[in-house]
Amino acid sequence: MQTTTNDVQSLPAHVRWNRALRALARVLAHPEETDQVLVFSTYANAGSAYDRIDRFFGDTRGQELFDRKRAIDSHTVDLDTLAALPEGTLGHAYATFMRAHGLTPEVFDNPPDNIADPRIAYVIQRMRQTHDLWHVATHAETDPAGEVALQAFTFAQVGAPSSAILAALGTLKTVRHDRRILGDVVAMLRLGARAEKLVVFAWEDHWATPLVEVRRMLGLPEQPRAIGGYTNLSFQAA
Repeated sequence: MQTTTNDVQSLPAHVRWNRALRALARVLAHPEETDQVLVFSTYANAGSAYDRIDRFFGDTRGQELFDRKRAIDSHTVDLDTLAALPEGTLGHAYATFMRAHGLTPEVFDNPPDNIADPRIAYVIQRMRQTHDLWHVATHAETDPAGEVALQAFTFAQVGAPSSAILAALGTLKTVRHDRRILGDVVAMLRLGARAEKLVVFAWEDHWATPLVEVRRMLGLPEQPRAIGGYTNLSFQAA
């Protein structure tokens, strides 16, 4: 395995967690700083990354994604083209979601910083590139409650420590304002545990597929209820 002085995997555990906790403090104080979520996740997950990487590549679908260098970024995605697909398709729903939140595929072009192992770097980048598709497929909103619940779903799917920590702390912070978060987190934990593995799904092969069919393929509710969507105003009031 290649290592460098900048490789997160080669850092001592106390250094990784010191940096992770500093980023986590920023996330809790300023939830809108999504870049700090990525920093926290990188450092918090480094110590157990190889177990998850082995599971990803132990699945032939994950290995194929890596071998073919499949990516969802500005080089492979044109939102105008996806938006022109029939309403109700995965591609149309994804383009609508991205535009509604002011996002563009360019934000997913660059590989993660300070990751020397190309397999780990690929899986991390793939998770980042498909995060918004997980929102679309599960109908998790992008307010704090929706993001917290999606972290619970993500933990059930891949077992990343960062997702468990963000889900637990996010629930504790949110429940003071709205107890609905408890039901959403439990529901998403259960759903993530029984659904197919979204991390190895070839989303880009199904842009023209009806979203309800994609959900069926993934073992998700075809017409899911909205998850979250009720905390932005309560947080502002607080």
